[in-house]
Amino acid sequence: MRVALVDDHPLIRSGLATTLSMNGFEIVGEAASVAEGLAVINSTKPQICVVDINLGAGSGIDLIKMSNTKNTGCKFVVLTMHDDIQTLEAAKSAGGSAYVTKGAPIEALVEVLKSIMEHDSSFLKVGEIRKEVKKKDFQLTQRELQVLSLLPSGATAAAMASMLFLTEATIKSHLASIYKKLDAANRAQAVSIAISENLIPEQ
Repeated sequence: MRVALVDDHPLIRSGLATTLSMNGFEIVGEAASVAEGLAVINSTKPQICVVDINLGAGSGIDLIKMSNTKNTGCKFVVLTMHDDIQTLEAAKSAGGSAYVTKGAPIEALVEVLKSIMEHDSSFLKVGEIRKEVKKKDFQLTQRELQVLSLLPSGATAAAMASMLFLTEATIKSHLASIYKKLDAANRAQAVSIAISENLIPEQ
């Protein structure tokens, strides 16, 4: 069985390659980003691609969508730290064949790959998945949510302004509004509240 691995952590790819090879899988290519993943899929024609959700600036879900649009015939197994129902549903809607959390044993991943190749058409999921938690309505605007999502990175107001094509003054205005709506005294508190209320994913 021909398998490609797409994960932005070399150590994880290496560990997966070793384990899967020992279980009879042929690792035909590895990649660390969406662009590299598409290139590997197009050039090596794997039967299955094991892909992470977080790929630097890109997303494994984007890779699945792009690959399916090009009708590559590759099946996708999402292997990720994300254990929430929203991300699982997004992977399923994009056309993924299975969803495995990184907390699951490697043997479970092996069984999922074998099951998919035996033409199991149902969507497979392995690992603990958190049920959707209703978010409080903090009345944050879409732009404020964008700014909020950048706070864990430690980016300065100037850096965020550059990323969102806004002025630094506008970013500072958004930050003041975010802190007020979340009843947060500073950035760290705002991030803590945002994560606990599922406004942004835990880093």
